[in-house]
Amino acid sequence: MILEAIHCPDCDGIEVIKHGTTPGGKQRYFCQSSECARRTFIMQYRYAGYLPKVKQQISEMAMNRFASLSLL
Repeated sequence: MILEAIHCPDCDGIEVIKHGTTPGGKQRYFCQSSECARRTFIMQYRYAGYLPKVKQQISEMAMNRFASLSLL
């Protein structure tokens, strides 16, 4: 059997342990790195809005919208 290390998608650390399951039955993981801001994650999100890259894009769009409104 080959074991593959799970890497945290936020800090890329390998100090990751299993942390239960979601209501949908997907494995939840916990990053034990003290520098990690994310801490818990799952490997395959069902809804794309939960992906870190998409969340970042949504935040940037909201901030740009807020900045343009404040100039008016």
